[in-house]
Amino acid sequence: MAAVIVRTLILVSALILIAAAVGRWWFWGRTQARGRRTECALTVAELYERLGVKKRKPSDLRDAAALGAALRDGGLILLEKDGLKAAKKRRVGWWNLRILPVLVVLILVFAFLKPRFAPAWVAAVGAALVALHVVMRVNGIGVELKAVQRAWKEIEGRNVFRRMDEAEEVQRCARASVWDTILPW
Repeated sequence: MAAVIVRTLILVSALILIAAAVGRWWFWGRTQARGRRTECALTVAELYERLGVKKRKPSDLRDAAALGAALRDGGLILLEKDGLKAAKKRRVGWWNLRILPVLVVLILVFAFLKPRFAPAWVAAVGAALVALHVVMRVNGIGVELKAVQRAWKEIEGRNVFRRMDEAEEVQRCARASVWDTILPW
């Protein structure tokens, strides 16, 4: 009976992680590759400036993928200023979402060293915790999509982008970049 539970936990966790990795590649990986080829006139630092957001280390990157990720991040900061607590939690991370991957690795290492625990159970619980982390991150995608929408409304009427294809590509990359944050690695 215990072996069936262990196998089920590992199988379900593996399916969740594989689905998340495929979703991340499908939605973000392909879009990022295309966006890296689109050179824009605006830099990431200038985009943050136009959004009215302060960043510690703004970049000089000019490709649409970097601008899309910056647009999403700037939108989260704007939503946080508007008073949406979920935006801060999504941008900075809940304490358990930041600690969980490191904690899982520590638990797995020490549990394997201790002969008292069965390695199959350790692997099953570790896989289940990582899968739970991914499920929690996927559930927060709506907040990031709202952040992209908020940031786009902030710059929409200002003619920030010189060409229409630049603007469309940055917006597409920004919506796709929400999938970049679902995996812990």
